Amino acid sequence: MGTREFVVVGSGPAGLSAAVTAARAGIEVTVIGEDPQIGGQIFRQIVPPLQFQERLVDAQNRRIFEDLQEDWTKTKIQFLNQAIAWGVFGDKVIAFNGPKYSLLKAKRLLISEGAYETPVAFPGWTLPGIMTVGAVQALIKGQGLIPEGKIIIAGTGPLLYYTASQLLKNGAHVKAILETGSFSEVASWTRRLWRAPGILGQGLKYMAIIKKHEVPIYYRSVVKEARGKESLEEVDYARVNSLWKPEKGTEKTMEADFLCLNFGFTPSTQFSHMARCGHICDPEIRGWLPILSSKFETTQPGIFMAGDATGVGGVKLAVIEGRIVGLEIARQLGAIPDEIAAKRLGRLEKSVASHRWYQRFLKKIYAFRPGLLDLLTDETLICRCEEVNGKAITGALEKGACHIEQIKRMSRIGMGRCQGRFCYPTLIGLLTRVLPLKELEKEDFSARLPVKPLPLSVLFELPLSSWTH
Repeated sequence: MGTREFVVVGSGPAGLSAAVTAARAGIEVTVIGEDPQIGGQIFRQIVPPLQFQERLVDAQNRRIFEDLQEDWTKTKIQFLNQAIAWGVFGDKVIAFNGPKYSLLKAKRLLISEGAYETPVAFPGWTLPGIMTVGAVQALIKGQGLIPEGKIIIAGTGPLLYYTASQLLKNGAHVKAILETGSFSEVASWTRRLWRAPGILGQGLKYMAIIKKHEVPIYYRSVVKEARGKESLEEVDYARVNSLWKPEKGTEKTMEADFLCLNFGFTPSTQFSHMARCGHICDPEIRGWLPILSSKFETTQPGIFMAGDATGVGGVKLAVIEGRIVGLEIARQLGAIPDEIAAKRLGRLEKSVASHRWYQRFLKKIYAFRPGLLDLLTDETLICRCEEVNGKAITGALEKGACHIEQIKRMSRIGMGRCQGRFCYPTLIGLLTRVLPLKELEKEDFSARLPVKPLPLSVLFELPLSSWTH
């Protein structure tokens, strides 16, 4: 088992920024990343030896990445690529499926695994051909793959328009955009973004591309049902009220081969839960937020979190958070004097405060609205892994179960390989109907090994002595 001064799980903006900052101060750094190259989802690079002519990272983010990449090349950071971190034990011992060794002890640990898209369950949502917008982004950026056929993009938020413009620029047939928010709500985004002209300019470009290709945008609309024999063939959609509840009698049908969804993001906290870090359940994001110090240290000393894993706030905020973590770790390990670190950290903390408005802006856009729960039927699968439907969860609630662990034991929800990533957001939404906010904030779940699926051979290759951890 190797030992490193600083281990970073995740190679996105926050992870890269923290790694580079600490390495430049003389700290020994290892980054564990699942992709062949650094970048994460936001800076995802085309997988070699593939080539793709269109540059798929927008100009602003590309400049940030190029700066980080340049700093990266000047350091001696160890990058363990195509490695899945699947567990954390004892005093910051990380388990991963690396080619050389599979256990690594860290003096300091940063968990920067980002966020995943918040699922919304409705009849037919598990059909082949239905995916998240992020999955489409990964296919385009990482593989250069463009879906063929009629594409509907649905949900809410700026990522719908960004993805639509990317698809259109690369020849895809985007049939329609179903925006759950109203036109006035979308227009208000533009007004609020005057303080961020770079982001506003990019958004206007996306809308211009959509308009050029004459793609209709249906506001206050939600997918009510998806149908198809072996894969997606058609979608029913309906108008919604201000709570996003479908209005009866407004249903329409549209043919589609692909349905791309985004209703916001949920921080990825399985790894931090396994490390026994403290969290608060936030019903607005239907997930958990870590409890952090101003330096992004968790309730477990020496374990930090940064980036979208602490709440989605954009690339710039993630980079600043990473710098704070890198500096604080360099200070704690004696690589930077306290006085110098304090001055730098003070400036960065002020910068974080000035960028929080964008995080609050995104959170308001994606805030959970209870009308989405009306899409559920008794037959609708909520937990895909264990095939738990709406009737099973309703039955558990009717029997008096009102906590995640209770309902989990009664129905097996969250016991599958995804460990609740797909079903807990819907379950948290349902619990808002039976629990007051203060009680709901205390709801939690127990993560288990492995936090991500991996071949059984990985466990067999571990030395027997390692299981004592």
